[in-house]
Amino acid sequence: MSPRCQTQAHALGAREVLSVEAPRSLLLDKVGAMLGSFAPTVAGAGLQRRFIAASAALGDLLDAAASGGHLPVAAINDSVEALNRAAEGGDLDAWLDLVWQHDDATYQHCLLVSGLTAAFAHRLGFGAADRRLITSAAVLHDIGKARIPLDILRKAGELTAEERRIMREHPRIGHDMLVAQGGFAPMVLASVLSHHEYLDGSGYPQALIGGQIPDPVRMITICDIYAALIEQRSYKPPMPPEEAYAVLIGMAGKLDLDLVRVFGEVIVAASAARLGRHVETRAVPARRYGGAGEA
Repeated sequence: MSPRCQTQAHALGAREVLSVEAPRSLLLDKVGAMLGSFAPTVAGAGLQRRFIAASAALGDLLDAAASGGHLPVAAINDSVEALNRAAEGGDLDAWLDLVWQHDDATYQHCLLVSGLTAAFAHRLGFGAADRRLITSAAVLHDIGKARIPLDILRKAGELTAEERRIMREHPRIGHDMLVAQGGFAPMVLASVLSHHEYLDGSGYPQALIGGQIPDPVRMITICDIYAALIEQRSYKPPMPPEEAYAVLIGMAGKLDLDLVRVFGEVIVAASAARLGRHVETRAVPARRYGGAGEA
């Protein structure tokens, strides 16, 4: 049950990971729950393959970052392709379902932010090249966390002031890693360094203001905050989507509200797709809606 073994299992598409000492009753409960799920459609199976590809690529990326190795560009590209194909298919709601099955918080957050960003860019009508670029930035936005001590990264409660200080180093750490390797676009570097900046200058690490923060970085910041709000943590329950969106709206002056409003369309589309899929599932168990053009 080491973190590395669990990571490898999830990269291979595992739905659950149990210790070899787990009681037989627990094993049967888990397998029974899986067998009780509705069979996926062809479209659903395709999305799951894309999710596994993105998760495996992210595993390679984080392993390389943690060990100080060369970040695998091919893995980044594989992850970006999988995410954008999911966005093009209007499958954000189904993507979220898969993300919630991942029990590693760092993987879950990276996959969630990347999926939301790909959908956001699709909604805004970005061209293929620009979508690849901003999705790459989203995949890499928290790469610096691979160098944060695991006892801080996986702490089961709120961080102390010193732990927060260390955690706040991750944008600079990630940025320095990418600069040292070379070959990353300026927008990717800016997103990694500045995704915790706010328009009013209250963010970090540089306290940027207004026009100093490019639009793509503003988009990733919105997705990052929303993801953190709807995720489950040991110290907080997940916030419902409508409440999380209300928090974004309440951050006027810190976030770009024009972009926040468009992001709201992404959330509404995903929620409508989820509702429609659940209604259809109850009526005809063998089918699933693919999701609304989430963007």
